[in-house]
Amino acid sequence: MNYSLRNTRPDELEWLYTLNKESFLDVVVRQFGEWDETFQRQLFFSKWDQPRPAQVIETGTDRVGVVILEQLEDCNWLHELQIWPDYQRLGLGTTLLNNLLADARARGVPLRLQVLHANQDAKRLYERLGFAEIDKLDHHYLMEIV
Repeated sequence: MNYSLRNTRPDELEWLYTLNKESFLDVVVRQFGEWDETFQRQLFFSKWDQPRPAQVIETGTDRVGVVILEQLEDCNWLHELQIWPDYQRLGLGTTLLNNLLADARARGVPLRLQVLHANQDAKRLYERLGFAEIDKLDHHYLMEIV
């Protein structure tokens, strides 16, 4: 699936929150037992107090997701990859992850990410692409691919 990336705009924060909720509501409920709207909004918006290396994923003129990738000295850190549910399972996530992996390999660093324990669909995708679990944290698996 073809896509393009562009920097997020400040006027898109509500849309980004809605995308976050659509992406994670079921997973958060499975893992923590509930979705506390007040807590989740506070957590989400607090992450945007400082500039983030966030890019909106577009297909044609449609906003379909967001990717937040930080290039650190020792790795490329994938903070977020969220794709609107209607656009999942169409190959977009695989294509995007393969491109992110190619960029990390060009830098000579691993691509790392965390995934919630309850997000088994995402974990299976990462494993299928070659990511390995390198640590199990309280709520997340830490994974990387070299």
